[in-house]
Amino acid sequence: MQPEGISVPAQAYHRPQHRLMNVLKKNVGFFFILPALLLFLIFGLYTVIFAVVLSFFRWNGFGDFSIFPPRCELPECAFVGLENFQNFLYDNPVQSQFFWRALQNNIIMAIAVTLGTILIALPLALALNRAVRGQSIYRTLMLLPMVTAGIAVFYVWSFIYEPDGSLNAILEAVGLEALQARQGWLGQPNTALGALIVVMIWGSVPFAMILYLAGLQTIDRDLFEAAAIDGANGFQVVWNIVWPLLRPITVIIVITNFNSVIQGYEQVYLMTNGGPAGYTEVVGLQIFNYGFGDQRQLGMASAMSWTLFVLAFAVALINLRFFRSQT
Repeated sequence: MQPEGISVPAQAYHRPQHRLMNVLKKNVGFFFILPALLLFLIFGLYTVIFAVVLSFFRWNGFGDFSIFPPRCELPECAFVGLENFQNFLYDNPVQSQFFWRALQNNIIMAIAVTLGTILIALPLALALNRAVRGQSIYRTLMLLPMVTAGIAVFYVWSFIYEPDGSLNAILEAVGLEALQARQGWLGQPNTALGALIVVMIWGSVPFAMILYLAGLQTIDRDLFEAAAIDGANGFQVVWNIVWPLLRPITVIIVITNFNSVIQGYEQVYLMTNGGPAGYTEVVGLQIFNYGFGDQRQLGMASAMSWTLFVLAFAVALINLRFFRSQT
């Protein structure tokens, strides 16, 4: 009841509703991202926690496995602590030898693909940035590797590298039979890894070229005119103007290429399956074989995955720190 002689504003009866509306208005952005956040928590965060817990277990994928609390029911499944990590890092001679050899191949491929991509993509971007006739056609041709199905590309390259493939045929036609790979470019230990690197560079150049081309179009044209007035040649313009201004884009290219090669295995799986004799084996392919192959050691596969993730994350941080110190 309202006492006589005391008037209460009408807004006072609606203060809780007003507070609720203010809260909703201030946090309206949160409600827009809530569906994506829920999907991440259900399908992303849970799988990450599951993989972390699984890396400390020996499990073949059969039977019930729970992470809250961590337990499994079958005798073949047991908590082994750091044993999975120890086996492929140093304890098991066979597993550790294959792991370190695969990691070495990963590092070689990552460095070669990253450097090759930058050295090819930047000159192509510089060339396509000029106003020339047929520029749109050239750009379309350069982007073909991005719009072509990956599996089809890998099989076409496999055919090119065969003993009777196009590459050996071209070498024979120009009189360079001595350079031919008689067992195929993917079948010889001394050429298989290099052949895969060429395919990876071919596939990664278009994306890097687009980034460089977008960066070139943001550079003030007055800088080029001033350089021309000062008598700078083309190399000096690229080295002193273009390259420093495109350094942030280079950071993106280095990190994306390095991480994709370190964590990828599709090209190797489709073209060589790690052969010949393990010369193209990569860690991602080992993880796939442990997880879905005949061995079925999901704990080992998870431990390898986290080791590879830590390596890729550390390399990304080093790249960021290095390029940031150069700016």
